[in-house]
Amino acid sequence: MLPRPCGAIALLSDFGGSDPSVGMLKGSLLRYAPRAHIVDLTHDVEPRDVGLGAFYLWAAAGRFPSGTVFLALVDCAGSAQARTLCAVAHECYWVGPDNGVLGEAVADVHAELRAVDFAPLGFGAATRSFAQRDARAAFAASLSAGRFGFSAAGPRCADPVRVPPLLAGGYRVVHVDAHGNLVTNIPATAIAAARAVAAGGRSIPFRGSPSEVSRGHLAAFVNSYDLVEIAENHGSAAASLRLSRGSAVALEPASL
Repeated sequence: MLPRPCGAIALLSDFGGSDPSVGMLKGSLLRYAPRAHIVDLTHDVEPRDVGLGAFYLWAAAGRFPSGTVFLALVDCAGSAQARTLCAVAHECYWVGPDNGVLGEAVADVHAELRAVDFAPLGFGAATRSFAQRDARAAFAASLSAGRFGFSAAGPRCADPVRVPPLLAGGYRVVHVDAHGNLVTNIPATAIAAARAVAAGGRSIPFRGSPSEVSRGHLAAFVNSYDLVEIAENHGSAAASLRLSRGSAVALEPASL
C-alpha cells in the first residue's frame, strides 16, 4: 500500500545560502501546498556533487514521518534536460532529476520509480534549468498536498541513471564535516570483532563518543548514520590525519 502524504516536504540542494534560491524554491512549494511543513535537510551539498547528495538522502531514510516527500535538487543546471523521477521507498516519496541523486535512498529496498510527465499534470513541458526547478517543486508540493497519486506521476522507470555509491567498495572516508570529523562507510555491523580503525598511519580506538578521550586525541565511534566516524576531541581529525574524502581506512581485528 502506498503511504498517504503527510504534508511534510524535505529539501536537499546544492543551492547554498548566499542568494535567494532556497527562498524562491520554498515560495514555489508554498504556492501549491500552502500548509506544507518544509524541512531543510541541507542546501550545502558541494556544487554538482551528486554522490554526496545521494549519501545525505540515504542518511535521511527512515528518519521522517511516513508520507514525507523528499525533493532533491543537485546539479540542476547540468540536469536541466534530464527526466524527473519520483520513487516510493521507506514509506516516503522521493523526487529529483534522473542524475543519480536518488540512487542510494532507494537502492537497498524494493522501490518503484516513475518518470514524471509534467504536461498531463498541468505543469507544462519545462526544459530550462529554472523552469525545471519550479516544475519539480510544483510536482513535489502537489504530491504532498494529495492533488494526485503516485501512479499518476508518469510511466514506470526501469533504467534510472546510477552513480557509484559512496557506501559501496572498500572502506574509506565518504564525508568530512564542518568540524573535520571523518565519516567513513564502515557500517556499525562490521565492528563487532574490531578493536580500532587504521587511518592515516595511526590506530584509532573505538569509544562511545569523542568526549571519552582527552583533548587532542582521536576516537572512532558509531555516529547517527550508523556508520563509523573518526573525530578529534577539540580538533580536526581531517587535519591531524591529513585525510580527505576518498582516503582509505581499515578495521583492526581484536586479535591483533
